[in-house]
Formats: sequence, C-alpha cells, structure tokens
Amino acid sequence: MSLLLNSLVVSDPTSKYHNSLVNILISLDGKIKKISKGKINDKVRKKIDCKSSKISIGWIDLNANFCDPGYEYKEDLQSGTYLACSSGFTEVVISPNTNPVIQTKNDISYIMNNSKNELCKIYPCASVTKNGDGHEMNDLMDLNNEGAIAFSDSRIDNTELVLNTLLYLKQFNGVYISKPRERFLSSGLVNDSLNSNILGVKSIPYISETIAIKRDISLIEYTKGKIHFSGISCKESVNLIREAKKRGLSVTCDVPIYNFLLDDSKILDFDTNYKVFPPLRSNEDIQELIRGLEDDTIDVITSNHQPQDYDSKNCEFENASFGIISLQTFYSNMLELSSKISFDKIIQKVTSNPRKILGINSPEIKIGDRALFTIFDDKGSWDFNENTNLSKSSNSPWMNWSLRGKVNGVVVGSKTNLK
Repeated sequence: MSLLLNSLVVSDPTSKYHNSLVNILISLDGKIKKISKGKINDKVRKKIDCKSSKISIGWIDLNANFCDPGYEYKEDLQSGTYLACSSGFTEVVISPNTNPVIQTKNDISYIMNNSKNELCKIYPCASVTKNGDGHEMNDLMDLNNEGAIAFSDSRIDNTELVLNTLLYLKQFNGVYISKPRERFLSSGLVNDSLNSNILGVKSIPYISETIAIKRDISLIEYTKGKIHFSGISCKESVNLIREAKKRGLSVTCDVPIYNFLLDDSKILDFDTNYKVFPPLRSNEDIQELIRGLEDDTIDVITSNHQPQDYDSKNCEFENASFGIISLQTFYSNMLELSSKISFDKIIQKVTSNPRKILGINSPEIKIGDRALFTIFDDKGSWDFNENTNLSKSSNSPWMNWSLRGKVNGVVVGSKTNLK
C-alpha cells in the first residue's frame, strides 16, 4: 500500500534534510516517492501523523544472540525478530553461539526460514570452526554462499588457525569477527579492580582482552587481511585499535551499549544483572571508550543482547550466567549516552557504519531509495516491566524502571508497525 508519513524530523547527518521537519510519501513498491517540507496532497492508502518524531535510516545490530536453536526457552528467532523490529532495528546479525552452533548450510537455512519477518532481516554469523571448539575450520565459502554474513569464534587459541582464516576469507572478502579474549585470563567473573578485591571474586584483567587484540593485529599486518573486534571494553584496547588504524590496517571494532554507561561499581551489591561479558570496567575506561566514539576509533555500538532464563540469574553471583537483554532498552541507552557525545555521532554507529563493515548497501533518505526507516521520539517515555517486556527473558538492570525515549516503530518498504 502507499504510505504517507507526516511531521518527521530527519536525524541523519548525511542527508540534506538533516534536522528538517518533513513529510514523506512512500509508493506501493516501497520506494520514497516524495520528501517535502510542505503538505503532500497525494491520495494514499494509509496516512500516519508522526507528531514531530525523529526518523533515521533503519538501525542494524551487529551482535545479538537469539538462542535458537538449542536455548529457545531464553529467546527464539520469532520472539527475537519481533523484539528487534519493535525496538527500532530493521536488521540484526545473530551470533553462532547456539546449540548446535551455526556451522552448516542447513543451519543457515534454518535461521533464514524461521526468522522471516517483513520488518526485520536476520543475518546469521557462522562459526569459524566445527562445533565452535577452535580446532577444525568449517567450509567458510560454502557458508558464505548460503547466506552467512560473517564468521566468528570465541575459542580459537590456535594462532595458525586464525592466520589461515584471515587468508581464506580474503578470497571472497569475508568478514572475520574476533571476540578478543585470552582464554586462560578470561575465566573470572568481573573486572580486575578494587571492587573485585572488595568482593573477593576471581577477576578478568584488561590484558585478557589486549593480548588477544595484539595477536590479531600482528596477524592482520602479516596477512593484509581485515578484522572486526567485537566487544572491546577497556582503554588499552581503544588505544591499540586507534594506533592500528593510524598505520592503515583494516581494523574496526564495536562496544556493547551498556559498557558506555555502567561501571564496575554496579557489581558491589552482587546483582547478577550486572554480570556481563565483556565485564563492566572502570570510569576511566568508559571515558576512553567515549573518546574512541568521538574520534571514530570505535565504529559500531551493539546491543550484545544476551537473554538468560530466570534460574541462570537468580542464583549465587559466581554461578550466574553472563549477559543482559538490551534490545528493548537500546534507544533509551542511546539517549543517556547522548549526554556525553552528540546523537549525530551515535546514530552513525548503528546505521551506516555497521553496514559498511558487512558490505551491505546503506539506504538513504532520498527520493527513489527504498524506504528503510526507524522512527523514534526523544520526548517520549515508557515503563519497562514484566508487562511491557517483549523478550522471553528478563535479565536487565533496567527492569522496573521508567525510561526516557520511545521507539515508535520501523518502516520497511511500504510495511510498518507504526500505530
């Protein structure tokens, strides 16, 4: 159907309409037919007054876990996809940390067939190694041809295997997503700091992250390949990646949204909702992460959505699983972060930048382009509780909070969940 969106403020620094109040007409074929600062009088099947809400190109999440197959009681492809588009995301890359891991063409087909949704496209990230055990490489080219958007593995200790992966991916410009952790130094629970000493729990030192990053940067130099580091969390990692970029190496990185907002003092009450990986670090680390956003050392902000069932969190801190559900609270977190860095800078980290890394064409808000929008209200608010929670899980430190900022919906072609 044709769709007319009235009264929208464009939030897209690359658009000539940036910060302008416009009306947008979308034709039956899903393309933008008109953008006007004045009234559009064309007859349409549906007209929506957006009441001066903001509009950007559709958001894309570079790292979320929908737990399907294997852990569907935490989240599944249908609930995750519905949650994502309701939270403003038109595309999501899901991690291979399922059971079994995403590693065959049948696995890719399963993801594609069970996540069909007109408003949100799911991209599977496949495991580099068989069963995700870090030993034997999967047939990455076959998986890419079947639809795997990228490749990742959190258990590769074998440096030669990473080197061979980088060389192999160069054949088809594949994307390797490194989850930087030195396994033997990453077996703790929280950041290594005064707070971990106060609690008396095993910690995760920053070098568990930087040792892995240094190794992989050396491999990029040797292979002339490329790596995306996912889930960096400390100031030393920012500095390593900043220097690698200055040397012209093909390096990009992302940070979970909550690592910009929450420091490791949150763990002092043993609240398991603050037990995450990468761990919450110090305020000093947060300041450097924000500087990294500002100078574009950090390319992408992710949700790192990691659902956990009730029993996995309602237990002793030592035994609790890592993770936060963070898709539905993402926009409210973005607004909180915008008190420290401009929203114009933030929006690029969830729209054009991740698409560039993945080699996906980025849409524009211009006549002739296919409509792919997220619409949101920075003056809105909502209550996050068991009645409004759209995830199957509830492991969020923001549960039972009133939150600023509300996602109105998304538009994909001529389809929308806007009310």
